[in-house]
Parts: sequence; structure tokens; C-alpha cells
Amino acid sequence: MATKSDKEPKEDIHPDDIGLVNGKIKKLTRKEVSKMDTREFADHAKRPFIRLLSYVRPYRSRFVAGILFGVFYGLFNAVMIFAMKFVFEMLLPSTKDVVALKIPFYGEKLIPVPELGDAEGVKMAILISLLIPLAIFIRGMLGYLNQYFMMWVGNRVLYDIRDQIFTKLLHHSLSFYSKQKTGELIQTVFNQTRMAQQAGTQLASDLVKHPISIVTMVAMLIFLDWKFAVASLVVFPLCLLPVIAVSNKVRKAGGAEEAEAGMLMVTMQESFAGIRDVKAHAREEFERTKFNRASQRMMEFIMRWRKAMEIVGPLVETVASFGIAAGLIYAKFHDMEAGEFLILYMILIGLYPHAKALSRLQIQLQKCIIATTKVFEIMDKEPEIADKPDAIVVPNPKGEIDLHDVTFSYKKGIPALQDVNLRLEPGKFYALVGPSGAGKSTLFSLLLRFYDPDQGGISLGGHDLRDLKQTSLRDNIGVVNQDTFLFHDTIEANIRYGKLDATSAEIQAAAVQAHAHDFIELQEKKYKTIVGDKGHQLSGGQRQRISIARAILRDAPILLLDEATSSLDTESEKIIQDAMRVLAEGKTVIAIAHRLSTILDADEIVVMEGGRVIDRGPHEDLLKTSPMYQRLYQLQFESHAEEE
Repeated sequence: MATKSDKEPKEDIHPDDIGLVNGKIKKLTRKEVSKMDTREFADHAKRPFIRLLSYVRPYRSRFVAGILFGVFYGLFNAVMIFAMKFVFEMLLPSTKDVVALKIPFYGEKLIPVPELGDAEGVKMAILISLLIPLAIFIRGMLGYLNQYFMMWVGNRVLYDIRDQIFTKLLHHSLSFYSKQKTGELIQTVFNQTRMAQQAGTQLASDLVKHPISIVTMVAMLIFLDWKFAVASLVVFPLCLLPVIAVSNKVRKAGGAEEAEAGMLMVTMQESFAGIRDVKAHAREEFERTKFNRASQRMMEFIMRWRKAMEIVGPLVETVASFGIAAGLIYAKFHDMEAGEFLILYMILIGLYPHAKALSRLQIQLQKCIIATTKVFEIMDKEPEIADKPDAIVVPNPKGEIDLHDVTFSYKKGIPALQDVNLRLEPGKFYALVGPSGAGKSTLFSLLLRFYDPDQGGISLGGHDLRDLKQTSLRDNIGVVNQDTFLFHDTIEANIRYGKLDATSAEIQAAAVQAHAHDFIELQEKKYKTIVGDKGHQLSGGQRQRISIARAILRDAPILLLDEATSSLDTESEKIIQDAMRVLAEGKTVIAIAHRLSTILDADEIVVMEGGRVIDRGPHEDLLKTSPMYQRLYQLQFESHAEEE
């Protein structure tokens, strides 16, 4: 039976476009990678690897220095071999009185063997023997300098990649985050960028150092005894067979490990973020089981990957040992002296670790490229809400807002707002009321340009929000939310978040106006007190007053109050209302309120239902003309009367 692939003709793809979608790097999934042969994987890996090297360009002098020291490290193996051969011939028992030192491109130099019967000979023997530790020290320093420069460049590359991807994530719209798992994003920024950095620097260095070491040692074998070299290296190409045999398994296990690491991060992040709900429902054991399940699967895939990685070494060494055996037979038939064979044997022993490292390199590169493609896919994803190239700064903002036929849907076919028309004048107090799902919070999100309308438009001071720079727009809007978010930092730092260059005096003045100064002074470290994760070391009213102080410090011409007192007790509500009166002076205020008592003095109340504006006007007028407002008013005040 014909398969789907048989029925559909394959599209011709230019080799340079492999691994791209719309000209951008496409993330390689574990399933896709597991089905690729080595050549296909190499084609997909080429572009992300080249792009990784572009991050090295600002540090190319140190990168080149690291590569050169890697080259010198590889070439110095020849010097090591010459030094050891010379020392062995000079000091090991032999019938020779002189040693012919063969120097490439120079010729032979005859050196007398030192006699140990006199002091001068002993001194000479000691000096000659010190050539070995000297050579080892020099080679070690070359390796150190190679590693140092590559690590230096690698850390800078890692910083740049993390900075770029974190900046890109911060500029994505809220719709992007509604579709993503926060834990996976953390995993990408923290761990997969590190894998990408390894592919761009360390692996690039090793791709130079190890091949040069192999070529140098093979050249030395041929130079010293080409027949022995042929006999011992005839099996060398067979060392590639173990690599080919396990490469597909490693690609599959390595990709799976990254996927499970992402799930592990998701489980931790969600458990910590929702720790109150976890404890309230007594679900500690349930979350522990989820975490351990992901951790166990991750460990299984790590073991698969490591087993496949480590088995390459013994297989390569076993294949290589046949070459050593062949060389030994050659030495036996040609009456080779023990010292001469020892040198050739040491070359072989030094050769195969580089071959083994090179074989592992290909496997490590596969895993790194999988992570790299995911990093670049996020980097290449354009934000849904972006500034126009000619976007402008808000000129002389006064707080005048117009909404023209605004329609918006989170999901296609289910409008959250429909044909909304509003004109909000500067310096007035507007209130949005209506049942849940009426579109009040959505309207706030559009005013902040977290989303763009599907139809119609919103303007500030006569300028469409889409023509303004997002930072400029939001700099002119202060927000006080029902669910106040405070950073795990000091009270002072949390207030300063409204104006980053504020002085301590300005922060204290804002706190006084927000009725927060008194409780702050009662704290052990006053303004330097750490508020804890999300500010949970403070009460709800205290957190709200910190948020109001932040908004006062911001001093924006437009103020959005999102049910700022709905979750507070009566005493805290009165304090917050007094603070918000100070905050609202001279500003265009738009408030969402479930407690109608808090917005009775609004200049205009906008009644919403089903994403539409159905009525608007002052409180007294709406009580006479708006059935929806009447119902909301009666429900709320009748319930208060019953409670009393």
C-alpha cells in the first residue's frame, strides 16, 4: 500500500534552505532528529552552527588566540615525541655510543651518549631527562591557554545569547505567554543557551585541536617508520564504525533528555508559583509524584545518552588495539629494538584518545544543535505587538482617550469586545461596571496595548496607539491592580520600580501620600525590609499601599485602577481609598469596580455587558435609566443590608 510520502511529491529544497521555515531557523524536534541519518543531520546543523559563530565575532581576537593555542597544542605532540625518543635513546641501555637525532627539514645531528661513570656524565643525563617534564609542562600550558581563551569567549557568548533571548522574551506580547509554559522558557534561557554556547566555542576549538593532534601523530609515525605506521593504522578507519552505530541512539536520547528537563522545570515553577494552592489542597505528595516522574524519565534518558556516549570509547580502543597488535607483529618480524618500539607504541597510545574524543565530539554536537535550534527559533519569532519603524513618543500627553468601533477576540468567533465607542476626557474619573466577562479587564489590556484591536482603533491625544512607541505609551499610564505583584526585594526598591531614578526622599514622599510610611517605619529595617516572594511578608492592604506609592511616584497622566480594593477589609479599603484620591488628582482615572460604593462620585460610569457598552452616565442618571445598573446596585446594596 502506498504511504503518504509515496503519494505526495517531495518539494525541491535548496541545500542552503534546509532547516529553515520562512527564512528562519526551525526547531528540530526529538522525533525529527531520530529519523535523520548523519548527512541529513549535518545539513540541518550547518546554518545554526554558522549563526553561532557570528556571536564569536566581537571576541574574534581571543577566539583566534584560543584556536592557535589549540593548534600549537596539537603540533607540539611532535616535539614531545622527538623529546621522548631522544631521551630514551640517550639514557636507556644500548650498544650505541652516539645517537643520531633526526630533525625534519634539518637533517641528522650526532650526539654522544653520556657516560654515567663521571660527574659530568651524570649531570648531562639529568639535564637530558628533564626534557620530558619540560615538554609536558609546555604542552600542558598550551592546553591551558587554549581552554582559558575558549572559556573566556564562551562565557561572553553565553552572556550575549542569554541577553538576546531574554530581551526577546520580554518584548513578546501576552498572547505569546498564554501559549507557553513558563518552566520551559526558563529551561531554554538557562540550560539550552549553555548547550548552544558549547557548540559555538568549545566544540569549535576541539574540532581544530583533536584533528591536528591526530594528523601530527600520524605524520610522526610515518616519518619514523612508514611501514610500521601502515601496519598499525590499517584499522584506524574502522574506529568510525562505533560512532555511526550509536549516533542515532544518542540523538534520540539527547533530545528526549532536553524535553524531560523542560518538563521538570515546568513542574517546579508551577509548584512554587502555586504553593498556596498546593498547600491549601494538601497536594504536596501529588506534586512530588509529578516531579519525581519527570525526574526519573530525565535520568533514564541521561543514562541512555551517557551509555551510548561512553560505549564509544571502549569500542574505539578495542578496534585500535588491533592496530597495536599488528604493529607489534611488524616489530617482531623486523627485529625492532624495545626502545624504538616503545616510542612508536607511545605515539599510538597518544593517538587514540584524540580519536576517541573526536568521535564523542560528533555525538555532543548533535545534542547541542538540538538545543541551539530551539534557542534560535524563539529568537526569530517576531512579537505580535511591535513598534512601527516610524513609531513616535507620546507628545504632550494630557490623558485624552478615544475608542472607535473597537472589536477584539481572544479566540476567533468569540468576541471579548464588540463595537466599543468611548471618549474619555482628560482629568476626569471614569468607572467601568458590569458582570464578569463584560470586557472591562480586556479594555484595560487594549489601553496598555498588550493586544491590538481586531477592528477599530484607540487613540491617545489624537494619535493611534499603534503609531506610538510602547514604552512611551506605558510611561504615561499608572496601574494599580487587584492582585498586586511585589518583587522579592526591599520596600524601597519596589516603590522605586515606578521611577527608576527616584531619590530616597521622593520614595518616602510617595509612601507618605499612599498612607504607607507609618507601617513601613514599624518594620525592622524600615524601607530596606525585604518583602519576600510576591510580597507575601506583608498584608494585602500593605501590598496595595506599596503599589499605590509606586503609581504616585510614576506620576503618569492616566491611571488605571483594576478592582484595587475588592479584596480588602473595610478599614483597609478606607485607607486605600484615601490614598487613591491623592493619586488621582489631576489625572484621567479609569477604574474597574465591583463595589459600587467606591465609584459613586465618578464623573461618568460606563456600564458594560457581553463586550458592549450598553449605558453611560453619572450614578443618579443610571439609577433611573439603566436596567443593568439598577440590577447591579440593588444586588449589592440589598446584600449589604441583609448582612447588617
